[in-house]
Amino acid sequence: MKLLTNEFEYREWMLNGYLHLDEEFPSLFDADELEREMLRRAPKEFPCLAQVVEGEGPYSPPSIQFIYRSQIEEWAKLFGIIS
Repeated sequence: MKLLTNEFEYREWMLNGYLHLDEEFPSLFDADELEREMLRRAPKEFPCLAQVVEGEGPYSPPSIQFIYRSQIEEWAKLFGIIS
């Protein structure tokens, strides 16, 4: 789970934390394809929490789940942290 506060942190996390791309393991996508994929998977808003969710089957790819402020506020109310 990773706290993402802005687009730069999202892009950094996607490249390094999710796609695991670096100089040793470059992307199979060209720059345009990679940019489209980054935009397609981007969160709706910042800040948010990002977590990788394993696929349902052994050959299913993992997906990304974003948790937004409204959900965290709802949980905080349920826990009695805020009213």
